[in-house]
Formats: sequence, structure tokens, C-alpha cells
Amino acid sequence: MKKTLLIIIMLQTISSFVWGASVKAKVNDTNVIIGNSVNLTLEATGNDVKFPSIQTIGDYPVERISSMSKSAIKVINGQTTQEIVKQQTLVFTPDKDMTIPAFEIEVEGQKLSTESIDLKMVKDTAPTTLGSQKFNLAMNKNKESVYVGEPLLLSIYFSESRGADIMDFRAQQPDFKDFIVKEIEGEKTYRKDNYLVHEFRYLITPTREGNLTIDSIRAKVAERSQVRDNFFGTFFDKPKWSQIRSNDLNLLVKALPQESDLVGNFTIGEKIDAQSVKANKPVNFTITISGEGNLEEFEGLNYEIDGVTIYSDDATVESRVSGSQMMSSYKKKFVFISDQNFTIPSKSFSVFNTKTQKVEKLTVSSYDISVKGGSKTAAVTVQSAKAQTVETDIESQDKKSSVSVVETNKLENWMLLVAFIAGVLVTLLLSKILPLISWSLSKNPMRESQALKILYPHINHDQKAEEMVRKLYAKRGGDKSVVIDKVELKELIMTYKEN
Repeated sequence: MKKTLLIIIMLQTISSFVWGASVKAKVNDTNVIIGNSVNLTLEATGNDVKFPSIQTIGDYPVERISSMSKSAIKVINGQTTQEIVKQQTLVFTPDKDMTIPAFEIEVEGQKLSTESIDLKMVKDTAPTTLGSQKFNLAMNKNKESVYVGEPLLLSIYFSESRGADIMDFRAQQPDFKDFIVKEIEGEKTYRKDNYLVHEFRYLITPTREGNLTIDSIRAKVAERSQVRDNFFGTFFDKPKWSQIRSNDLNLLVKALPQESDLVGNFTIGEKIDAQSVKANKPVNFTITISGEGNLEEFEGLNYEIDGVTIYSDDATVESRVSGSQMMSSYKKKFVFISDQNFTIPSKSFSVFNTKTQKVEKLTVSSYDISVKGGSKTAAVTVQSAKAQTVETDIESQDKKSSVSVVETNKLENWMLLVAFIAGVLVTLLLSKILPLISWSLSKNPMRESQALKILYPHINHDQKAEEMVRKLYAKRGGDKSVVIDKVELKELIMTYKEN
């Protein structure tokens, strides 16, 4: 019993150490349509959580409180841990701009504080005059004209009257040709006049100039109706379908006054973990771009440096709506590995700022990397040695060829015929065998390039993998003293290929 209790305590301690106690506060939307409620969720990660007793948020009473918890079993480096997340959601209805204050939550005996959240009251843009219609479908945009590459917000509104009893609603997607589209998750639902409005939002970015039209969309609405069953004499619900159609949208898209890589208002950030490393040790470099505009299609960030092996993750791009503007962030990580000093070059991107109407420049700094324990002039030495070898070979080949010409004149004709036939046969044989050999080599994970791709992602948590990667890079760089244990290499590769 004591051993079991001790194991439980150890698991809880390990879980707390690995994941750490943490808290955060979030809302369903920081832009609140006047009259709508706000759902504030307080979230804490840990086993023992004590939420504060909250009766009011700012000047507004809490209308409703709900709680839930969830857990997940996770395995990291063969170690199993349990993550427990507890949530408390509080509902309130503000009527003016406000700041949700920070709240203190006790987790595992620690008192941790959430961050404050700013809320902004906004007016809805749903249609105001619907007459006596039961249903209405409409589209609206937040800008009348934009530049190519400048995003805008498009909203679709489905409004249903208070007396309508709807069983089903099916709408077609708008035809967004000539636009890059990002759907904003989360339907907005609110009351306006005598209608319940459902709002769906998209961020759209035009890809060409001109007077563009987004064609109207259609929807089918099913009202509940009752039908009598003549056999049993009972009534049952049956959908009564109607069709509705939205308006068209026209948009003026202007050409950029000057070509640029991006459109918007952005800032750039960069982080490098070291500028002095040992030979064949990685240098991690992360670049972020963030601000107002669309970064979803940006692909202009890559490096090529002679004598340096470069790995990079796919860029992580996130977008959100702030008010009626699109805010984006772009993050990409690079890993540089070399056995000699090198320089990460500077990079620049042009940005057309729609507010200032000017082209600005974003610049990534240049970094000189010092590599210790490698050959600072290895690349130059190897290249010059190769050049000398090639020249010597050519000279020797010239001498041999001149001799062979003299000897060939003495050969009999029948010997030439036999040599010709043998050459044809050998050529045919090689044409069949070489593709098989090359195919086999390309599929063989024991090749150095394949082995590096498989093992490199694991060097931070596996010492054997790190050592093997260093040996492979040293061998690739021309170090003949390096000996690769083929058995160990195969075992490492098979371990990570299976995983």
C-alpha cells in the first residue's frame, strides 16, 4: 500500500514538473456586439485547482457559471504523464468598452494570475429593414475598394423572425474566384429588432485588379409544419422548404502603385541561439513577421549558403480578426550546420503600406557565425586540391590517348570488330543494371543523406543520434579519420523509422 501511494505521489510530482502549473483567461470574442453576452473562460492546468469566487466582472453581474475538466495521457521520451485541465466559464453582458481584470487562481498550492483582457463594443452591420419577411439572407463587406493583396472582411447574415420555427437551414458557399479566402471560425448569433441574426465571416484577399463581383448566394430554409397521418390519426412534423437569395457584392480592386512582396503594415523579429558553436553543431535561427495584412501566401523566406547544411520547418502562419482588420503572424525556424565559419546573409522584403501609401522595407539582420574545432579554410583547400587532381588526370589522359593512337594503327581489323561488338554488349548490360542499382541506393536508408534526414530531428534528446549525426557531417566534410559503425547506424535508423 505504501509503495502504491509513493508511486502515485511520484507520478503527480513528475506530471507537475513536466507540464508545470499554468492558468489563462480567454473570451469567445474581444469585439462584442452591443447587447450580446460574453463567455469568459478561466482555465488551469494541474491536479489541485481552486478558482476564485467571482460575483461580478467589472460593473456587471455574473449571470451564469459552468465548470468542466478534461484529462489526457501523454508520453514523452517513453515517460507517461497525465495532464489535467479544469475550466470555469462565466457569462456576463457588458454595455460599454471595458477591461476584464486579472484573476488569481490557486494551482498545486501556487497562486497564479491570468492576464487582463480588453473588450470593445461594436455595432452590428446586419440589415436593418426587413419588412415582414420571415427570413433574410444578405452579404456585406467592410471596404468599398482595396489594393491587390489587401484583405477585407466579408460577412453573411441569415436573419429569422421571432415567430419562425426552423427545422433546417442549408446555404451554398459564395463563389470566391479571384480571392484568397480564410473562413473565420465561430458563428456570431445575436438579436436585432424582431430577428435572430446568424453571422458568418470570411477574410478575403483579391488576387487581381478590376471591378470584381461576388455573386449572390442561395439558401434553403425548412420551417416546421404538422401533417396528419390518416391511418393512425396522429400528427407529425414535416419540413416545409423555401428558397431565399442574397444580394451581389461589387468591389473595386486597385493595382499597387509599385510592386512589393507584401501588402499591409508589418514588423519583423528575429532570434538566434548562438553565434559561436562547435563544428557540426546546429545554430537555430527563428524569424517572425507580424502585423496588419495577409501573410497566408507569403513564401519568400529561404536561405542557401555554400558549405552549410540548412534545415527549415514549414512556416507557421496564424490569422485573426481585430475589429474589422486582419492581423497575421508568420514564423519560420532555420537550422544551420557547418564545420567552418560562415555568415547568415541579410534579407530584405518590400511592403506596400496601405495607410501611408508608401513602399517600406523589412530587413532581417546578417549574422557572422564562428565555428570552433573545424577547418576555417577547409572549403577552399578541398576545392583547390580537387582542381589540381583534375588537371593531373587530364594531362595523364592526354599522354595515354596519344600512345593509344600509335598502337591502334598497328591493330588488325578483326580485333577492332570484336572490340566494337563487346562495347555494344557492355553498354546494353549497364543500361539494364544501373537503374536497378540507383533505385536500390535511393531506397536504402543507410545512405548518408537519408540517414541525416532521419536522425537529425532527434539530436536534442538522444546522445547517440547526436554523435552519429556529427560523424556523418564530419565524413561528408572530408574527414577520413571518421569511422561509421554500420551496425549502430542501422539500429538507430530502424528505431526512428519504426516510430
